[in-house]
Amino acid sequence: MDWYVLRTLCGKEEVVLSILKKMEVFSDFEVFCPKRRIGWRKSGQVVSIIRPLFEGYLFVSVNKKDISKFDRLLRAYKINVVRLVRSAGSLVPISYQERTLLQGLMDYGRIVEVSKIERTEEKIKVIDGPLLGFEHMIKKFSSRNRRITVEVPILEEKKIIELEGILINAKKENT
Repeated sequence: MDWYVLRTLCGKEEVVLSILKKMEVFSDFEVFCPKRRIGWRKSGQVVSIIRPLFEGYLFVSVNKKDISKFDRLLRAYKINVVRLVRSAGSLVPISYQERTLLQGLMDYGRIVEVSKIERTEEKIKVIDGPLLGFEHMIKKFSSRNRRITVEVPILEEKKIIELEGILINAKKENT
């Protein structure tokens, strides 16, 4: 199965996903929205929330031979809030490497969880979490905001996303 990218309205990913899943004609296609778990400060407390990984984008997992059928159905049912992303006028799936990268970041619920980070001499090292082994993608880390800025390639474009990272103190005291 290949993964194709769907463009939709920012902030309406769940609504569009719900509409597509309720429509009988789309039951043969697996449409999903990759998500990320991040901490949000509210009234002095850090609350865990789940947001889309790529705002304004959904993905559809479908065989190459069935993608044109999916595209025709989107047009026939006049679902104008979502469209397949094209490259040079044709429907192109994300590459195997891009799909493998996303699958490596997400858990079974298609959520990118929190990573644990250790900072030593201006180097960032991932101790635990989905970014383990993907340190080369990290562009910036803010321990105050608990945010890791990551550059992810999708359809040969670089997308900047923010994930949550918790700084683990590297110094351990001997007792």
